[in-house]
Amino acid sequence: MIPAALRFRYEEGRSCLPLCCAAILAACVSSPGGGFESPGSDTAARDYLALAMGYFEAGDLPAARLHLENARDNDAGQAEIDHIAALLAAADGDFELAEIHFRRALRLARYNSSLRNNFGVLLYSLKRDEEALTQFHMAAADESYPGRAHALENLGKALLRRQRPAQALEAFAGALSLNGELAVAALESSLIHRRRGNQAEARRLFGDYLKIAERQGLPHSPRALLVGAEFARQSGNRDEVEEFGAILGKLYPETAEYRRYVELMDGY
Repeated sequence: MIPAALRFRYEEGRSCLPLCCAAILAACVSSPGGGFESPGSDTAARDYLALAMGYFEAGDLPAARLHLENARDNDAGQAEIDHIAALLAAADGDFELAEIHFRRALRLARYNSSLRNNFGVLLYSLKRDEEALTQFHMAAADESYPGRAHALENLGKALLRRQRPAQALEAFAGALSLNGELAVAALESSLIHRRRGNQAEARRLFGDYLKIAERQGLPHSPRALLVGAEFARQSGNRDEVEEFGAILGKLYPETAEYRRYVELMDGY
């Protein structure tokens, strides 16, 4: 039978958030204050900053803005305010304003790794990969950063898009060693090993990816579904091949991956 994770995706059919907002939300943004050199140490200011971030992560942007203004009124640190303002601007699609806020925050808190990771996500979403790599490298090098695994995963994605698979694989391996629940790192590592002909390791990592996706209720990309069908065909499991294909055809009928699946099934 097809893994439960894939059945869940098929039943729910959830759409993705806009790229930049979704990427930032996935990049461990829950601690904007760590590492800031901020004069705003008042309890009310800290509470309002935490509320602003909490509402942002929940997708309630108006409430996040309200509490950010409350934090400002209570003399929260400017770097912390700019960090959350940058995330809000990115969620609104105003990437120019988001960058202004990120750069202003970095001038005040240059060693804050959460800030650098999130700025890197913005740059990556704008396809400014070399600039993103700089930010991800600095965040990933900080061994005290609680979100270091996410920074390594983001670093791997950027390296992969720059056609540097060996370095990407190293970054993904580091990310998974710190946090075994990173779906992107597991999937991309599987695909790199598959391209290199390391089929056993590729299958193991793909299995890990499916388990992570099931536990977290994550949606699956067309590429992941196609790879699942290809692995199932190699194993001679026709039922599973057809089930992967049914999901792919239901959710992504106009994609190149579904066309590839149809070719895969021709004469099978």
